Amino acid sequence: MLRRAALAALRLYPSRWRARYEDEVRALLEERPPRPRDALDLVRGALDAWLHPPIPSRVPGIAAIVGGGIWTVWSVVIMTDATAPDWPGYLEEMLLSAVLAVGALVVALTGAWLRIGDDATRVERLAIALALTGHAAWLILLFGAISGLVYGAPTAVASTAAAIGAVLVGFCLVAADDVRVGALVATAAVGLLIPFVGGWLVFGVCWMAAGLAMLTNPRGGRRLAAF
Repeated sequence: MLRRAALAALRLYPSRWRARYEDEVRALLEERPPRPRDALDLVRGALDAWLHPPIPSRVPGIAAIVGGGIWTVWSVVIMTDATAPDWPGYLEEMLLSAVLAVGALVVALTGAWLRIGDDATRVERLAIALALTGHAAWLILLFGAISGLVYGAPTAVASTAAAIGAVLVGFCLVAADDVRVGALVATAAVGLLIPFVGGWLVFGVCWMAAGLAMLTNPRGGRRLAAF
């Protein structure tokens, strides 16, 4: 039973890893009975292999461009539309797009976390935890707004927490010598904290620029340069 679970865990690994290591690990599992912890270690190893590919993924950079682009378009629409948005600043028509944008930025922030590296300090871990938790709450509350269940103050509080966390993540990236991406992420988040649509435009444009910077320099700053 344990051997079957351990062998099943091997299917969770990326194809590149399996092509190189799967036969060797299977042989080891056949040589001795696996322990209960072995299957768990293999699952954790699979997660690590996906999060740290030998060639950095372009997905976070693309996600940042998509999320920032959606927000930029809606910012321009709101700035040029005579219809006043509801508090805290959304048009009803933009809520689904906002869900897509925030979901994309969760992916982008996860990529920012990976750029900080495995040796993240406690402060850096707290910053990314606040940013991701805030964005997740913001995403859930936007779904609530679409369904007519939740709107107003809770949504504003969640987006504020998301912005504060993202500012801290930006500072952490700068401290890790990933200056361009960090400065753009922090500036984008400050734009979200500004209570007028011009701030939203800053938010969207800076996230697009951060995505381009991620694609231009996929490995990040000094801390990851040795990998």
